[in-house]
Amino acid sequence: MISARLIKDLERRGFALDFPSYGSVEEEIIEILKEKNSRLYLALPILLMEKFDYSIVKKKLGKGSLKEFDRIISIANKIFESEGIDNLHLKGIAKITPGKKEISYYADSFKEHLKRKSEEDTLKGQVAIRSKLSTNKALAELFAPAKIRIMGQIFRHEPLTNTELKYYYRSIRPLIHAILHEDARAYLKIVESLRKN
Repeated sequence: MISARLIKDLERRGFALDFPSYGSVEEEIIEILKEKNSRLYLALPILLMEKFDYSIVKKKLGKGSLKEFDRIISIANKIFESEGIDNLHLKGIAKITPGKKEISYYADSFKEHLKRKSEEDTLKGQVAIRSKLSTNKALAELFAPAKIRIMGQIFRHEPLTNTELKYYYRSIRPLIHAILHEDARAYLKIVESLRKN
C-alpha cells in the first residue's frame, strides 16, 4: 500500500495518482468504518451531510462498527444542530448521548473542514474570474465588441436574429477559421519565438 505521506508529497510537487472513486456515500462510510481508524472517523460528519441509506450501511457492518457509526451519527446530529445545518435525514437513527468533549473534538474538525472548503471554493471562483478576464482580454484584441457579443450569444445557446446570423457568417466565422488554422498557428508561434530572441 502506498503511504499517505508519499501521495501527499507527490501531489504537492504536481504529480497526482488516479485512484478509483466510490460509487456512493454508503460505500465510502463503510470503507472508513472498516479501517477502524479514529483519525478517519473525523471525516464521517462531513459525509453525513449528504443523504444516505442507513440500512445499506447497517447490513455491511459488524456490531462493533455499527455501534461506533451510531455514536458518530449522534455526534453529527449535535454538530448540525449547533451549526444550523439540515439534519432531518439523521433524526431517529441513533439515540446515543455522546460526551461534550467528544462533540467538541469532532466539531472543531468539522468547522476546520468547512473553512478549508470555503477557502477552496473562493480560490476556484477567483481562478474562474481571472480565466474569464484573460479570455475576454484576448478576444478584445481580435474582435470588436459587437462580434464578442454575438459569439457570447452563440456560446450561451441564445438565438440570433437574421441580421446577427448574416454578420456572423460574413465577418466573424472567417476570422475564427483563420485563428484555428493549424499552419497559421505554427507560423505565428515561430514568429513569436524568434521575436523574443
